[in-house]
Amino acid sequence: MTTKVCFHKHWRVVASTTPRLLLFITAFLFLLLIGIRVANRTTFAGNTVGSFEIDGNLAVDHLVPPSEPIDWDSSPFPAALTTFTDATGPTDDIFGQGSKENDQSSWVCTTGSAPPKDDIVNEISINGAPPVAGEIAFRFFPMGGVPKQFLYANWSRLSNNGDAHIDYEFNQADPSTNHVPGCPQLPLRTAGDFLIAFDTQFGGAIIGVSAFTWNGTTFVPLSVGSKGILWDAAVNTTPSITGLTATGINLFGELALNVTDTIGEIPCNKILFVAMKTRASTSLSAELKDRTRIKPVNFTVFNPAGANASGNASAAQVQDKLLGISQTLPAATPATCTQGVCSSQSGIGSTSNSNQVLNVAVLPPSGAVLKANVLSASSTSTVDPTTNSATDTGVAESAGVNLVGGLVTADVVRAVATAQASAFNSSFSSAGSAFKNLVVNGAQVNNVNPNTTIDLPAAQFGTGSFVKLLEEIGSSSQPPSGQLSGGTYAADLTVNMIRVHITSLALTGDAIDVVVSHAQAHADFPQPAGCPSLAGTVSGNATIVNEQTNPSQLPVVVGFVSIPPQGGHDHQDLDQLSTSLVSSGTSVSDSAGTVLTSNSSSSSFAKAQNVCVLPVNGSCTAFASAIISQANSSSGSGISSSDAKGTSLLGLSVGGMSVSDNPPPNTTILLPGIGSVTFNEQTCDGGGAPPCAGTTGSGIRVRAIHVIVDDPNALGVPQGANVIVGEAHADSSHP
Repeated sequence: MTTKVCFHKHWRVVASTTPRLLLFITAFLFLLLIGIRVANRTTFAGNTVGSFEIDGNLAVDHLVPPSEPIDWDSSPFPAALTTFTDATGPTDDIFGQGSKENDQSSWVCTTGSAPPKDDIVNEISINGAPPVAGEIAFRFFPMGGVPKQFLYANWSRLSNNGDAHIDYEFNQADPSTNHVPGCPQLPLRTAGDFLIAFDTQFGGAIIGVSAFTWNGTTFVPLSVGSKGILWDAAVNTTPSITGLTATGINLFGELALNVTDTIGEIPCNKILFVAMKTRASTSLSAELKDRTRIKPVNFTVFNPAGANASGNASAAQVQDKLLGISQTLPAATPATCTQGVCSSQSGIGSTSNSNQVLNVAVLPPSGAVLKANVLSASSTSTVDPTTNSATDTGVAESAGVNLVGGLVTADVVRAVATAQASAFNSSFSSAGSAFKNLVVNGAQVNNVNPNTTIDLPAAQFGTGSFVKLLEEIGSSSQPPSGQLSGGTYAADLTVNMIRVHITSLALTGDAIDVVVSHAQAHADFPQPAGCPSLAGTVSGNATIVNEQTNPSQLPVVVGFVSIPPQGGHDHQDLDQLSTSLVSSGTSVSDSAGTVLTSNSSSSSFAKAQNVCVLPVNGSCTAFASAIISQANSSSGSGISSSDAKGTSLLGLSVGGMSVSDNPPPNTTILLPGIGSVTFNEQTCDGGGAPPCAGTTGSGIRVRAIHVIVDDPNALGVPQGANVIVGEAHADSSHP
């Protein structure tokens, strides 16, 4: 068993107010008290504030079965987490000499090596995740039956050759509008912003946690109350702790603060951004040293472990009641599937199945009910913690189709059903579904609208017989307006590209039902814990590339940005990118949103140049010289609308053949021997095509290029691969 020692700490509001002699005497007596404590007690479980273990490590150390108190390694982590990463060495983003916390006009932002003791580094790995330099987390926890807001924070630094001085600065204003000379996109301060400071003295023997608010000119102190009751902090006192890469004491620190009873509860639509900084010494007038990128504050607790995705697909289903035929093709995969090919995923991860059959003929004595050259189906279910979403996609493709002796023929019939649910919205889409050379009862059929029904002659096929094309049955649901947590966002879609219903075939009297290219998808995601003061909400995200080449694994996501439901701003710039199936030049992803008293609005976009999807022999299966996917949403006064204004696709080609610029929404082109590509894919949250509208809420998802690979191919791309380039989503709601 690991022995732990947790030292009492000394709280500092403003160090300069303590006479120097009194400070030294206090420190001496305090150190003496520490020695007595250590001598008489060798094992100490540590203090808790807000049911959080403050013991200088990451592990959950309590031995009682309940999930409280928590620590950083708690899984799932029940607090809303914001993480920070930071480089080290000569390329690190740091402050130049003379930069002072209280005077932004003195700031010099440059790159270089921060002093080791002030260098924030990526050394913290939570439950095996990629290492981070620090974290903050908010949650409400009941104290005496009353929910209280708590802040937890941690940090990791390069060296312990001096004391640590860490600032967490919280701001209301969007940093992208700041124009500090030499320091763009750093905190834009407005009255009411605040700062939490973590300071160590005497190598961590004394630890101070203090708070300050910006009054428009300078930071002034706020009371944080009693140590051990309203706040507590610790550093690691053993050289090695699980989850910390570096070895040495005082390289990791953590704090917990009762926000409600100290600085006052933080409305989640007020404080939107946060950044970490380090100082040379305890005073706020000391020089600033290292800095992280400013991040949107997350007040929302996501639960991807509680999400689900499932679906199925079949290329053909044949029933002949007279002859007792009931057959689904391709064969059940896995064997327990009753709808052809199935997949299901509960919690984080991805599962996929596929199957196909060639040269099919279902030939009862009355004649051919179904002939086809290829019948293939796949189903993929994914729950992704990066995007906090659950997605299921079913694809069924039938080639060389001939039904009921030529009643219906087609070169290709493809069904695509996609259902997606996130922590804030749900939607479904049949984009990618298509016919090629479709003929029904001798007539060529083009531009099929969803749920098109063609009645068949009663004398030949029986009364009530019909052919239904592009049958779509979809629904989405969300928690009731005003519910803050505990609900579910869900979406379902069933697509049947061809349904033939014959009540009594002439001469034989057969009753026949045939479905060609069936796909079904379901996704649900738990509603996260909300913030009591939240009036309206927004959500937004954008991605440059979302590529799933191995459906049994989570997708490769590049350039993902997102904003929390109370609004904020997130942004990424990439000089170039290259994945296994996509390359591009300069690209940008951005998402921003605001929640005001009267309305909510959000907008997201993804831009990229010289996009090449599925490269082969020096050419691109799909190419675009420039793409912009943009999603916009606004809600207020009983009206909500979402649109794709700003979306642009230029210089398009497929297989070397030119495609017109700015194609209409949901333009799908079949790729023989590969699958299909959809340009300008647009779907409303809750289904349907734009314009997207509602009373209290609406949303839209825009994808510039969407390639689905569901055929064995000469490119060597795995069957079932799904590639999305340039995706933007925005939604808003307001009571």
